[in-house]
Amino acid sequence: MYVVAIYGIGADKEHLANALSSALGRTLLEARSRLNAPGSGPFVVGIFGDKDRAAGLAVQLRNSGFNAAVLSEDEIMRDAGRESVRRLDLGEGDLRAEPAEGGSRTVAYSGIDLILRGTGISSSTTTETTKQRSFSLGRAVLSSGLSVTKTTKTVREVTQQEREGFFILYAGDALPLEFRENRLLYDSLGPARKPSRAANFAFLVSELRRRCRAARYDEKLLTRAGQAALLGPSLNPEEHLGVATALLAKVLQGK
Repeated sequence: MYVVAIYGIGADKEHLANALSSALGRTLLEARSRLNAPGSGPFVVGIFGDKDRAAGLAVQLRNSGFNAAVLSEDEIMRDAGRESVRRLDLGEGDLRAEPAEGGSRTVAYSGIDLILRGTGISSSTTTETTKQRSFSLGRAVLSSGLSVTKTTKTVREVTQQEREGFFILYAGDALPLEFRENRLLYDSLGPARKPSRAANFAFLVSELRRRCRAARYDEKLLTRAGQAALLGPSLNPEEHLGVATALLAKVLQGK
């Protein structure tokens, strides 16, 4: 899969609608709809199985005045291979992370150039069956009063969503580090430890932003609406959040 996106969109989005419509071969209404997403992008505007077609669209977009990026399957897979951190220690000039797979990594705060904050959303569907007994005049008559009730069975699908905060640290070309709110151990915070996971997680984000002064910080992926705005109508945030993180990292790191 090759994903084409535009970014750095200015305030005059109406002026850009004609150019985007022409480059994509879509209606003006569709182009306006894509540009009307909040913010300056990136916004996914094309998904291809062929590298040359993706590159061709990117050239057309650039010729039309857009900043365009092509995200490859390899880049998506590499970003998805980031290390999931189980525990971390905040040092004076660096942090030591212990991935869930074992071992440890030390990263200088000055080397961290990007912090992506987001929310992971997973959905599960179960089938729920309920039975209800009620009075039935017809049954009572037919059975001469021996049976006066009937049972009605209702089957419905129940969808549940689980949300979990996360942030990802990027330091140059090193493998990114991912921190999940419900998977982290917070014992290393010592006296600064808070009474809840949510409070500890928020504290860590705040501390890292304070210590990593040179790093860019982005929270476009904090809500499902933000994820949908970036991914567009063809990619579901629940299934393709990895595309969103890889694309954001590529654009914000200028790769």
